[in-house]
Amino acid sequence: MSVRFKHLLCFILPGSTFLFLITSLFLKKGTHDIANALVWTIPFLLVLLADWLSPDFKSEALTKYSKKFYDGILYALTFLQFANIILMLNYVNQLRWESYNDIVISLVNLVVIRFLVGTSSGTSGIVVAHELIHRPQVPLQLLGRLLLCTVCYEHFVIAHKRGHHLNLGMPDDIATARLGENFKDYWRRVYLGYLRYAWRSEQDRLALSPNHYGGIAHNQVFQGLMVEFALLILIIIYYGWLAAFMFLYQALAAVRILETVNYFQHWGLESGQFGKTYGWVSHSWLSCYALIGLSHHIGHHEDENKHFHEIAYSEQGPILPYGYFVMNLWVKLGNPSYQRMAIRELENFHRSQL
Repeated sequence: MSVRFKHLLCFILPGSTFLFLITSLFLKKGTHDIANALVWTIPFLLVLLADWLSPDFKSEALTKYSKKFYDGILYALTFLQFANIILMLNYVNQLRWESYNDIVISLVNLVVIRFLVGTSSGTSGIVVAHELIHRPQVPLQLLGRLLLCTVCYEHFVIAHKRGHHLNLGMPDDIATARLGENFKDYWRRVYLGYLRYAWRSEQDRLALSPNHYGGIAHNQVFQGLMVEFALLILIIIYYGWLAAFMFLYQALAAVRILETVNYFQHWGLESGQFGKTYGWVSHSWLSCYALIGLSHHIGHHEDENKHFHEIAYSEQGPILPYGYFVMNLWVKLGNPSYQRMAIRELENFHRSQL
């Protein structure tokens, strides 16, 4: 299979979510029945199974294809993210609560919506936003910031670029999970810690700017919070409180996926105590293409300006036993066993360097 067509695997999750939401517009009651709604979770479960059984990624020569093809993937995924959010809000607004049967069907649909949209936002929306905020073009950076607003995490731009990339593995890097740190503690530390770090960073930047004027209005974090707040108010006005709750719920689910990835990408690598590496290595073929190169994380840190299809694959790091989708569940559902595995792999990596 051509390399560029492998990248089309990234459309499985957002595409399935889009189809689930858009087909409801053609149903008589405007919602899926219980059996039909649950069927739409199958593509997500199959991706998880495929990631578990995924063949190892083989480093391939970077083939020169039209830049428009790869940018087209980003624009299409961006469209799907915005469309899925709007369709989700409309779907939730159409749910019925008149009878016992309506209530049961609506509750099942809410569970499925949270699973589909939250997972799609976390694995596609945020991944595309991460790619765009690293682009030098201001309009693309702005588009990335808007994507992050759909998961109420716009301040991630500053925390990631100024904090994580500049201080990777050092004590000041809030995104590097410490050796022995469990995910619950990491999550509590970073979820609000990112916001505090980004706010302080912007205040420091503004204080040092020779053209500083306007005060807080020029703080990028404040601007992002205002956009997110305005978006939430509009959702309440046009779609109601339940839709607003589901918007926040899918955002929380998406951000937890992002931070789980951040957790296992650098777990235990602070201060270089286990050797020189930028992160953990993933061999999963599926994770590489379904997440538009996100699993080539070491190469991304070596040159953050490279586009997703240009990032070089590196073996210089401890090895993850599974792909990113499986690791995401393992970290959250079986953290003690994950940590035991991680310590073994870190020791193996350390010995391999001696």
